[in-house]
Amino acid sequence: MSIDLVKLSEETAPYAKELRRHFHRHPEPTSKEFETIRYICAQLDTLGIPYVSIPDGGVLAEIRGSAETPEDSPAPHVLLRADCDALSMDENPENGSGPRCCCSETPGVAHMCGHDSHMAMLLGAAKILAGLDPKLIKGTVYLLFERGEEGGNCIYYVMKYIQTKKISIDSCFALHVDPEIPAGRYRIQDGPSHGGNVNFEIELIGQGGHGSRPDLSNNPLDCFMAVMNQLKDVRLKYISPKDLITYNIGSVQCGHKRNIVPERLEFKGTARFFNPEAGRIFKEKLDAIIKTCAALYDCRPVYHVFSGPSLSVVNNKEAAELAAEAVSELFGKECIIPGQPELGSESFSTLTAYYPGVMIRVGVRNEEKGITAALHNPGFDLDEDALKYGIAVHAAYALKYLEKKPDIKFKPFSGDADELLRYTSRPVPPRYDQGA
Repeated sequence: MSIDLVKLSEETAPYAKELRRHFHRHPEPTSKEFETIRYICAQLDTLGIPYVSIPDGGVLAEIRGSAETPEDSPAPHVLLRADCDALSMDENPENGSGPRCCCSETPGVAHMCGHDSHMAMLLGAAKILAGLDPKLIKGTVYLLFERGEEGGNCIYYVMKYIQTKKISIDSCFALHVDPEIPAGRYRIQDGPSHGGNVNFEIELIGQGGHGSRPDLSNNPLDCFMAVMNQLKDVRLKYISPKDLITYNIGSVQCGHKRNIVPERLEFKGTARFFNPEAGRIFKEKLDAIIKTCAALYDCRPVYHVFSGPSLSVVNNKEAAELAAEAVSELFGKECIIPGQPELGSESFSTLTAYYPGVMIRVGVRNEEKGITAALHNPGFDLDEDALKYGIAVHAAYALKYLEKKPDIKFKPFSGDADELLRYTSRPVPPRYDQGA
């Protein structure tokens, strides 16, 4: 590729750093990224990039090249995606070596998953692509700034828009920062890269009473303990040992005083897997266990959330090879670390269900700077010197895909966004934008 993307990315890195710090100081929670979206739109306006703000979905921008293509070979379309939302948690004002460069100014909300850098790097790549001679862009690059990645499922509204407008997309690309990988390194692999999930929030209603007469009451805690004991056997008895699956109970709320038998107990959790069939079995057995134990212990179960199995992110082989080729040309093969699947879930799975794509991991770890804490951790931080690596690979994948236009064999999900929603047993996401 004749374009020096390494140099351009280094020159664009200060712009991305400024953006990242702005996003970090002003985080917004899932599905409510109102000011974040306005700021992104303002940046796109400055860069002269046309876009549409999809209500409750995000921003879809477009950079159209003017390279000539044969009449029998229409210009391809590639989509680059970044997520926008922050987590509902406080951050530690210090990383492993001292005060961090900037902190959230919104109590209880913080970018502890790196989405601030994802937006900044994609805008940095957008600046590079928008500044190129359009003849060097052999197709169309879409830039998606997706809202509600952390469980908001706002990608539903994005897909509804894309499908309604009949927008053509031939491949999709995304990255995620990774504090386990040194800055300047990448993880790229084909096949499953992020797990699907089953999410559950269940209430067990018994009969409250006084601790002196438990025989006159019915403690839902007993029912919950029975559920937990039986749940431990599901993995061993019903799911193939070839399938990875794990589950976690993250919250249990029950009772307030030592001498009062509580009336209600609520527990929340999630299961993660790569094979949706393993998730389906887990969900089916969990449902049976809850209902059986509830009948045995005279409790009434109430299902507040019981969704999934959602899809896992499956990296297309040809797309992953193309990403690895792009990275190797930029920084050499030695910067690629063998990939390994992550059981954390990603809404990018919706895009890879419809289009051949790849999600890679970009290293942001720097032990000398004290940047070692994991994602979703109050101490998470990232090495801003790594932003240039994300900027470069965004632009490189888009340009290389458009240039090579590979003939990828791919079978997309056959239904529309509503059918996918039903397939994964998820409700229609709530709407927060006025007039949506």
